[in-house]
Amino acid sequence: MSPKTNFSFELHYPALAGVPEAQRTQLMASLGPTLQALFAAGDSAATVVVSDSHKGSGHKIVELVTTLPDMEIAAILKAFSEQHGLSVQALE
Repeated sequence: MSPKTNFSFELHYPALAGVPEAQRTQLMASLGPTLQALFAAGDSAATVVVSDSHKGSGHKIVELVTTLPDMEIAAILKAFSEQHGLSVQALE
């Protein structure tokens, strides 16, 4: 059995010119199920919990528990954030 690792990070959706507010809101609302599906593809027992940040609606706190190696987690987050224009910041 592989050890599970807990990760916490913040996703921020900057107010980009040309991206409608409705689209940003929809993406932020669907983060949990979307990220859960992405991580479950490599680790069926992975769990993703998304909560609101005190910084406002463009920020979400994501808590991930997975057995995936750090490099695979980073690759998933990088691809996802680049696709949607999000920034990712690890939390301590």
